[in-house]
Amino acid sequence: MQEIEAAPPPRDRGPLGCVIALPGFVLLLVFPLAGRIIGASATVASVVIGMGVVLLGIGVTLWFNAGRFVRGHAAAAAEAALRQLESDDDDREVQLRAATLLLANAYATYGAATSLSFDPQEARRRLGLREGLVLEVERVLLEDGLIDPVFTLEQGGGDDVTSRGDAID
Repeated sequence: MQEIEAAPPPRDRGPLGCVIALPGFVLLLVFPLAGRIIGASATVASVVIGMGVVLLGIGVTLWFNAGRFVRGHAAAAAEAALRQLESDDDDREVQLRAATLLLANAYATYGAATSLSFDPQEARRRLGLREGLVLEVERVLLEDGLIDPVFTLEQGGGDDVTSRGDAID
């Protein structure tokens, strides 16, 4: 559990994209008029406008693709955990770590958006007999407030119930 708290999630580069794009936008907006007023040569104007285009392009690319970077990281970690849980490795410690990794990377959060990094129904199918282990790990992590529900739903009385309606002990 300390690993979940200590491992930083991937950084959302969206705000960095905004910070880079803004000066580029200002250069493109202001320099044509300011360049005429200060009498900038065509070479200087070309360089400044070029820098504005490059800054704006890099910033917009980072801004719009930031979520893809975060989702890609979470999806890769979840897939690695699913593969480990599908394997024939019976080492309980390894399986517990894989279940924890899967649950910790179930959601990708970037900016104001949060999305699942994998399909829980497909993951249930792939887990097979290991589903019980993952559900137990999820119950413990939910009790400690370390994750949001992935395979379980919280119902009115506070009982954890799987989407198939089986109660978790």
